Amino acid sequence: MRVDSCTLGNKDAEEIKRLGVRGATSNSYLVRIEGREFFMKQLRSKLKDDWRYRSAYQKEYEVGRSINDKYIVKYESIDENADGLYILMEHVNGHTLDEKLVQEPEYFSRGDNFEKLFVQILKGLKALHEANVAYMDLKPDNVMLTQVNNDVKIIDLGFCFADAYSHTAGCSYEYAAPELKDGALERVDARTDIYAVGRLMLYVKEAACVNVPKRLQRIIDRCIQPDMQNRYANVDEVLMDVTHRRKWLMRLTIASVLTLSFALGFFTFSKTDTYRFAQLELKWWFRQPAYDISYDEIYYRILSEDSLTCMAVGGRELRDLYIHEEVPHNGKTYKTVAIDSEAYAGWTVQSVYIPDGVREIGDMAFNRCHEVLSLDIPESVERIGIKCFDDMKAMRSLSFSGNIKKISHNAFTSCRGLKRLTIPEGVEVLGLDCFAHCSSLERLSLPSTLSTISRGVFWCCTNLREVTIPASVNTIGEYVFFYCDSLTDVYNHAQVPQVVPPIFNKTGITLHVPEGTEEAYRQSGNWNVAKIVGDL
Repeated sequence: MRVDSCTLGNKDAEEIKRLGVRGATSNSYLVRIEGREFFMKQLRSKLKDDWRYRSAYQKEYEVGRSINDKYIVKYESIDENADGLYILMEHVNGHTLDEKLVQEPEYFSRGDNFEKLFVQILKGLKALHEANVAYMDLKPDNVMLTQVNNDVKIIDLGFCFADAYSHTAGCSYEYAAPELKDGALERVDARTDIYAVGRLMLYVKEAACVNVPKRLQRIIDRCIQPDMQNRYANVDEVLMDVTHRRKWLMRLTIASVLTLSFALGFFTFSKTDTYRFAQLELKWWFRQPAYDISYDEIYYRILSEDSLTCMAVGGRELRDLYIHEEVPHNGKTYKTVAIDSEAYAGWTVQSVYIPDGVREIGDMAFNRCHEVLSLDIPESVERIGIKCFDDMKAMRSLSFSGNIKKISHNAFTSCRGLKRLTIPEGVEVLGLDCFAHCSSLERLSLPSTLSTISRGVFWCCTNLREVTIPASVNTIGEYVFFYCDSLTDVYNHAQVPQVVPPIFNKTGITLHVPEGTEEAYRQSGNWNVAKIVGDL
């Protein structure tokens, strides 16, 4: 189909050309606007009023728009015309991986092209994972290679697994990890995509008859392990192995420690004692992070000599953890601005002091610190990582500031001692499952700045009795209040009902809404499982 002009939102398209690509839910077009070419996908007419597919389109656009990475296709806009909802995105001038394999299979056997493809796909997936998104539909049709330089572009985020949505998640069976084939979406994480990229690279190897080096084959084999526990934990680990650095450093470290251990043991111990000593040394060595400064038994790594900043990275395990705001070293004073990922995970610490000046706390930094009773996160902190304070079972008091715009997924999961929670003004997004399994939580206050309550945020908060949802909230993910057994009243101040997936799994809930909006809520999908009262 060729059209000379057509209105798209508030823009006039100079040309729209129907493409041969046709999905089960969408039609595809090449669109020219103001001299630029875009790829346009539009819901098929029979689906244009289906809330599930409209929600999927909205999710795809929001996820795509939030990611700016050279290996991910760029999303431009979402709008609607008489034919339905559509998305405009970057037009990639190139070929899909499948097309490349048919037209030029020998390309992947030349030089480092196979490894280049592997690395670029991994880097694209890393960008998605850093945005708390699992791609889940990796296949040759969803990987494009540009006409110039054959660089990767991962396209079509329509079936990815994001914080607020999983009912729109999907996969291609041939490349799907076992947990996906089993329908176990609650187990999906970075390792699910790692399995798919391993399968994809195996497909390229076989289709193009590539003689893959043994080291790469070992990496692929580990990626496609059926048991998630036997795969790489994250994309960074795969990248480190693919680019040689990880194994070289590991071998060098092992050789150095063994040499030192056995040399010492030779002069001071029997053969049996020497062996045991070496084992203990290795165990201690590999638990220690790389650090530049040891101060009061806490380890710090220098980040910048220019700004004199450092990061807390671990230390000797203490009962009372005091991270210093300023750390002296070699006649200089360094300011602590970050806490490293997993720095204190699993410590039997009872109290934690985080100094003002820390801006970022890494993934799992205090994960499984079971004995901490209270936590005061200073106002300087702007980011807390994934599972940062997960499974702090004893914690009863928590405070943080609105400078943290997004609470990362699983950040405070299973803080079972927490009874009251005030999320401060300034916070905009509650990430996936971030307060799930806080089973003692009774009172909850949400800020007027909040826009997104992601999937499963209050899942299994069994003592939560009532919730007030501010008018500012426009996105609510599925399962948000599943297994909130004590929940009786929800106060939703939105004048226009949010389009929601299933969020309750019990009856007996009264939904309080603005006066005059009752019928709109009754007609709006999954709100109508509650008793709706217009008394706000």
